[in-house]
This record gives sequence, C-alpha cells and structure tokens, in this order.
Amino acid sequence: MHSVKDRQEAFRILSRSFSPRDQTAARAFLDREGSDYRAQIFGLYLDNPFLTLTDDELAEIDAASGPMDRLISAREAAARAQAPRHVVFCMPKSGSSFIQSALQHALQLPFVSLTGYGSGPAGSDFGMNGREQELDELALVKSSLLCPRGFVAQHHTRYTPYLALQLRRYGVAPIVTTRNIPDCIVSFDDMMIQWRKRAGRIRWISDAPFALPLDYETLDAEARYTILTHSFGVWLVNFHVSWTRGRAQGLVSPLVLRYEDHVLDPDALVGVLSQALRMSEDQRQRLRAYVQAPDRVSARFNVGRAGRGAEQVPAHLRAFLAEYAALFRGDLGEDDLAYLVG
Repeated sequence: MHSVKDRQEAFRILSRSFSPRDQTAARAFLDREGSDYRAQIFGLYLDNPFLTLTDDELAEIDAASGPMDRLISAREAAARAQAPRHVVFCMPKSGSSFIQSALQHALQLPFVSLTGYGSGPAGSDFGMNGREQELDELALVKSSLLCPRGFVAQHHTRYTPYLALQLRRYGVAPIVTTRNIPDCIVSFDDMMIQWRKRAGRIRWISDAPFALPLDYETLDAEARYTILTHSFGVWLVNFHVSWTRGRAQGLVSPLVLRYEDHVLDPDALVGVLSQALRMSEDQRQRLRAYVQAPDRVSARFNVGRAGRGAEQVPAHLRAFLAEYAALFRGDLGEDDLAYLVG
C-alpha cells in the first residue's frame, strides 16, 4: 500500500494507481467540503481508466444528465455487474473455436466480439481482420449491458498489463490456448488458401495482421511456409512469451489449455474446464455432450492432428523458429521451447 503524505501525493496516486485500497487512502487528502470535489474526481476518472468510484460519487454522476455522465454511468454499470464472462485468448489454429463454442453450449451464454462496437462478422466485413485484436472498452461495456447473464468471447490477443487491468475491471476470466507453432503454421496455411479462394476483388482485406502476397494461394508450399514462419510464427512466439510474463506478473490467473493435451483429449478438456469454472452437474453434462459431438462448423475443425508441422514445414524454417524462441530463454524453459518449436 502506498503511503500518502499530502494532496500532491494523493492526486498522483488517484491518477495512476489501480488499487482501490490506495485510492481510498488518497481520497482522505481531498477537500470534500468544497464544490470542486466532484470536478476533481471527474477529471481524475477521465485520466485514470482504472479509478474506482465510490457509491456516493457514482450516485452524483447518475443524477446528472450530461452525455459524459451517462457514459460513465453505463461504464460503471457494466463493470459492477456480477456475471460470468469468459474470453479465450488464443493462438490462431489452437482449437480455440472448439473451446469457446463448447463453453457457450455448456454455460448457455451468448458469443460476443470485444474488439469493436459491431458484431464480429460486421467487423470482418468492414476490414478489421488486419488489426491486432486488442479489446475495445466500448465493446466490453456494450456486451456487458446487453448480456447481463454473462458471455463468451474469443480473441487473438497478446498479454499486456493494460489488458490484465481491463479484465480485472470488468470481471473477465481469461482462458489461454496454445499449440505447437509449426502445426499452427500448417493449419493456418490451409485456412488462408481456402479464404483466398473465396476472396473478393480486393484480396488482402480478409487477411490476418500477417501480410500475405496477393498471389499467396498460387505459391508453392515452401514459399508460403517461409512467409508464415517469419511473420505468423514470430507472432506466436511473442504471444506465448507475453502470456508467460503475464502469469508471472500475477495481475490475472489465466487457465492455460494446450491443443495437444486438451483439444485432442475431450475427457481431459471436460475435467479441466468443469473444475476450473466450477460448473454445475448440468453444465458439465452439456460440456461432455458437446465435446463428444461438436458442431464442426462453429468449432472450425480442420484436420485435427498433431505433428503436421514437423512433417510439412521445412527443417531450416523450423530451425529459424527454434533459434528465435531460444532468445527468450529468460521467459521460456526447455520444456516450453520443446513444446513450441520442437
């Protein structure tokens, strides 16, 4: 806990601390008698995205009628609502669609997009696929208010402390899915070729953040794997490193699922998810029924076999990934390295 010495220190804490306890201690140094108190808190709230309002402060804002007052009231209502909110943060092609669709079915919760104000399909139609999938706070507020019983989402988002604080602010439980990187590359290549066959006149609009040549689907396999290894593959290492650091930081405690250990082993997946999410018996039974007979469209099943990367990605490209990942030995142990790029 920070030690508050004077008003200057109190303002510094209120503008930069995410700890409600520290914020409460700092408030004692503000002048509550003057008419400026509400203006001071209002200004600090707009400066610090993780400042927690007291019930009295929120009541004053709720009673006002300005556009910003209404926005703050909506934001606070979304953050304070008690509901199960689960987001699968995932390596692309790590079985994440299967896991989020299984969660929807088991928990009977809607699927939402948290990267933009509109729906996920609308975002793709408007060209959002090329963006990094950072959470949009307006989308978080919208989804929280529209889905008072909770929701499930799925995004390819690397860990940052800011993301962790957003998850804490809105009561979102993170689930992280990983997979062997060469296997991801082969599966991602399959998907991109299929997408390019259906692409419109401007072929790159539906591409992910990893730029692809306009004639990608006509290139030979080694050329395609070279492109993906040096872009997508590097991003996947960074994704894993980011969530490894996040788990060590301790702001959130994600449930980590491996494609090989959980997606390919439905019984193990049921056991881990039902225990971690404290599912009821009905929820557990729905989960078990789904993983035994999933909707193959919503689950986006492809080949579903481990080891394709070692078979199809050339050795020199796998060696590049191994050398790159090994630069992060400060974060990744030998088991991690063997799993990711072995």
